[in-house]
Amino acid sequence: MEDNIVITVPYREGEREITLRWQPIGYTHRFVADIDGVEVYFEPDEERNYRVVLPPDTADTKVKINVELIGSVVTVLQDNLG
Repeated sequence: MEDNIVITVPYREGEREITLRWQPIGYTHRFVADIDGVEVYFEPDEERNYRVVLPPDTADTKVKINVELIGSVVTVLQDNLG
């Protein structure tokens, strides 16, 4: 079962709403988000910090990854779930 969660993250001069899909995986979970057309996974690591994982097919594309926005999503996840 997947559930959607909408979070508001600070971004540059304002805020942006990001929709996360919560995916339970065995004994853990991950969040999946579409960040400017790139599917990004946010997974908890062993220390309960969230790490970012990009799908392998992203490496072959010329898509620009929005590192600033991804960092804001990680910060919000850490502050609220970490």
